[in-house]
Amino acid sequence: MDRTNANDFRSNLKEWMEAARSEPVKITRKSGEAFVLLNADDFEKMQLDLARLQGLTASLMDVAQGRTKPASAESTDALFERAKEKALSMRKAKTRKAAG
Repeated sequence: MDRTNANDFRSNLKEWMEAARSEPVKITRKSGEAFVLLNADDFEKMQLDLARLQGLTASLMDVAQGRTKPASAESTDALFERAKEKALSMRKAKTRKAAG
């Protein structure tokens, strides 16, 4: 991770934005407060990975605490149908967002 201070970041914004295309840049104020500049695609991927890990953690907790039951053909079909509907609605929302 590249590092810089806030003054240098302000003075060389364009160069630091270019650097952030390939790796995050840590920007530190005199007070010690720090921020990270990173590529938006990388940030979105990190957000998605985090959501997946949170879902996996919740699922594992359900198993560990006995809050599960055996799957049936009907429950599996219903699960896949809900997942399909959710994926399609997310795709439509993304398309609307890109168009608007």
